[in-house]
Amino acid sequence: MIKLLLSVFILVLAAGCGEKAQQKVQLREVVEFKVDKNNSAWLRDYLPNETVAYLNIPTPWNYLFDAKADALHSVQSLEEHQHMVAQIKQGAKTQYFKHIPAEAQDILNLFFNHIKTSVEVAVINISPSALMPTVAVGTRLQDITAEELAGQLAAVIATAMPGFPLKLEGPAGNWTVQTGQFPTFVKYDEVSGRLLIYGGMGVNEEKLAALWDAPKDDQLTTIKALEQQSDPSGLNLKAWLATGKIYQLGGAFVHPEQKMQIAELGLDQAEYFWMGFESAKGQSAMAAHVVMPDVGWRLWLPRVNDWFDVEMAGMPRSVLQLSMPTAEQVQQAVDEFKLMDKLSEQDKKDLKFITEFKSRFGFEPIDMLRAYGQQVYWVKDDAGSWYAMKIKDRELHELMSDKFNAFFEVTPQERPLAGQKIWEAHYSLYKKLFESAEEKPKDADQISQFLNMFRDHVYWYEKGDVIYMSTVPQVLAAKQANKNTIKLSDWLEKNQGTDWQSAIFAFGKDIKHMPQDLYHFYLLMLQGLGDLAQVEVDLFSLPTANELNLPETGRVNLMVSSDAEKVSFRFGYEYSVVDGLLASEGGMTTLAVVGILAAYAIPAYKDYTIRAKIGEQLSLAASFKFGIAEHWVAHGSLEGLEESVNLAYENIHVLEDSGVIVINLENVDPLFDSLDEIYLEPVFQEGFVEWQCSSNIRHNYLPASCR
Repeated sequence: MIKLLLSVFILVLAAGCGEKAQQKVQLREVVEFKVDKNNSAWLRDYLPNETVAYLNIPTPWNYLFDAKADALHSVQSLEEHQHMVAQIKQGAKTQYFKHIPAEAQDILNLFFNHIKTSVEVAVINISPSALMPTVAVGTRLQDITAEELAGQLAAVIATAMPGFPLKLEGPAGNWTVQTGQFPTFVKYDEVSGRLLIYGGMGVNEEKLAALWDAPKDDQLTTIKALEQQSDPSGLNLKAWLATGKIYQLGGAFVHPEQKMQIAELGLDQAEYFWMGFESAKGQSAMAAHVVMPDVGWRLWLPRVNDWFDVEMAGMPRSVLQLSMPTAEQVQQAVDEFKLMDKLSEQDKKDLKFITEFKSRFGFEPIDMLRAYGQQVYWVKDDAGSWYAMKIKDRELHELMSDKFNAFFEVTPQERPLAGQKIWEAHYSLYKKLFESAEEKPKDADQISQFLNMFRDHVYWYEKGDVIYMSTVPQVLAAKQANKNTIKLSDWLEKNQGTDWQSAIFAFGKDIKHMPQDLYHFYLLMLQGLGDLAQVEVDLFSLPTANELNLPETGRVNLMVSSDAEKVSFRFGYEYSVVDGLLASEGGMTTLAVVGILAAYAIPAYKDYTIRAKIGEQLSLAASFKFGIAEHWVAHGSLEGLEESVNLAYENIHVLEDSGVIVINLENVDPLFDSLDEIYLEPVFQEGFVEWQCSSNIRHNYLPASCR
């Protein structure tokens, strides 16, 4: 990247001085995506200003199958698709739920059959002067009445928290669970499917009603606006922290010295930190946002004030944008952090190159930031690979160019190529820098001749205030001759679905046929999951890529941006992070996925269930181990062991003469017979007993402690 910057600046400084019929390319159509509010997260819209943290956890089918305003929104919104997914879920339940332990059936049934949207968790502070958090959990349910929900919740609570019964409070759909000193409230509405669980110190029916009754349109406006912009469906994994509120409430516990450092970096003014996945404008993304004023550490980042547009030759293959700070922004950061006062004598010696630079070239390095716009573009399109920068100060640009040309003894020339005029300049940076050194070795002439072989060749032309540069003149000739132009801003808005006007660094690339390949891969995944669930998946019920009007090209982009309100990192893609793999045959990928599931996932789960059953037997044997060890420590031998320890319990018995505990596995799982056993052998030491585990069954069925 440093080499790129140096090359571009050298190109810019040196730049001072029959047409064939082309087919018109088409940009992507901007598609409006509608989000079904009845199938969306709801708690985030009801949160009050006192909320200090929020977490949204989608279900697996939210992530894979629900429409989320991304590239597959159009197919996932179809009724036929939703029916197909329901069949797969039901088939999976029929085939695999019978292998789940009975005590987990209730919670799994609630999760698998009735949770419709993601699970939202919010931490709400109820004290204006201290951190006193309460926790609210919200989701949407489907196909379950309040009475049925009460039964399932009671069963789940009885398993997870025995001794804390679920009590009906008032009308149906209102319950409480008394956990310790404070109650937890549960509220459910059969019509909307909204479920709210709210508990913690200070929670009461009044606070429950305030959270339940109406969306808070006038509260948390900043973070809610970011939420709606990044994930209108609310079905993606994401979290945010109200860092400003947390620091305000807990700042008293921060050491004064650390407080000063936090204030210097501006972290005390950071309002929110948002991190997660986005789905908006037909695209998915991984993103992180820091919402805070333009202070502290943000002063070290360029703030883009004057973005400029360029025309590209046909549809670009990729575009890279790098934004530099302005000279004023650099000076502001130096003054704000008092950097000159903090420099050591060695630092000042190291910065001597700045004065040396000015004495050699006749201008300061920071003049480059004054003379040119903030953006450097590197574009690959139908013409080839080229760079672009904008002249901001024409007079300074010409002065710097003259000084540069004089130093390198360069005389730029304008020459014709394919009917276009292009400037050129040739020089050796290494040779000139070597010759300008004060002290030279005896063989300086030979070294200078050798360095002259490493030459720089610069080609450019100007259009308005923009300089276009390339490493070969043919690219620039083709670019000027190309009449099938596309504006960078149009390509960003339509093909990339983004805006780079505040970007510090940005990269975008179009990938041909990605949407179609992605759709076909998705269909193969549905078919493979149907096979695993042992249900018939009829792909004829879903449309073709052409019928869905999927665009010809897909997009991948990466951006780091800094605007007036926030700093953002965003990696965008069509639907999932495996988009880049779809250039290969999707069928093979799907076969591999299904093969992995069949070969590893299902047997691994079976091994896990068997290990769980064996672990239960080892837990039962723990009482025998304790009794034997206690008898040995007390008597120094195993004599009389049968009198102090019950030597038999169902399928567990103890060999009296050696103290070996034998666990017979015949009745533990149908996989085992009467010869399959686990042996726990005591090794008697002075004052304690160690246990060694062995078995004649396969090692992958044994817990790690017994292998």
